[in-house]
Amino acid sequence: MKKVIRIFCILSLVTLALVGCSGSDEGAAKKVAEELIRNIYTVDAKKVAELKLLYGQAAPGSDIIGEGVPKGSTTPSNAEYTKTMQSLNKNIEPLMTKGGYEAIIANQFNTAIARICADGNYTTQVTDLTLGENVYKDNEDKNTVRYYYETKSKFITTDGKSEKIDTSKGVIELIKENSKWKVQELSINQLPKLDK
Repeated sequence: MKKVIRIFCILSLVTLALVGCSGSDEGAAKKVAEELIRNIYTVDAKKVAELKLLYGQAAPGSDIIGEGVPKGSTTPSNAEYTKTMQSLNKNIEPLMTKGGYEAIIANQFNTAIARICADGNYTTQVTDLTLGENVYKDNEDKNTVRYYYETKSKFITTDGKSEKIDTSKGVIELIKENSKWKVQELSINQLPKLDK
């Protein structure tokens, strides 16, 4: 009888340890998701100034294609353009998979909020961030998580005289890569409108 109780106790402890680890593991994924979202949605004056350096310039190589390049645009050297983009992305690239990073650059989600700020002369701070429940929580594969998210951000005019609160929504998906959570997909489904 004592052996049965011991075995039962050991099995219970192992089960509790496994459940505890999986919960903390998803907590680590949420932490990475929140960090990436906050980096994209927080735009200070320095980030706006860096983005404005690229205004009026076509991306390197676009002069070869020719279509969609505004008249009067200049093509910066690859080194100059790359340096500016790397500075804008320095906090998000380490949080992403290679494919996820390439996708976010291609669809320009990495600079979407910064462009809104640059165009409207704002800076912005995240005031609230909500991650929904893991869409994949019932899947056997525990190395992929997906959350719908919503942000509330405070947009402050550069002169500091006006503030607006607006929301944005999207989806973020993470996978475990080399025992670390990395973002493999970020979509912004609703950009801030900043209605006047």
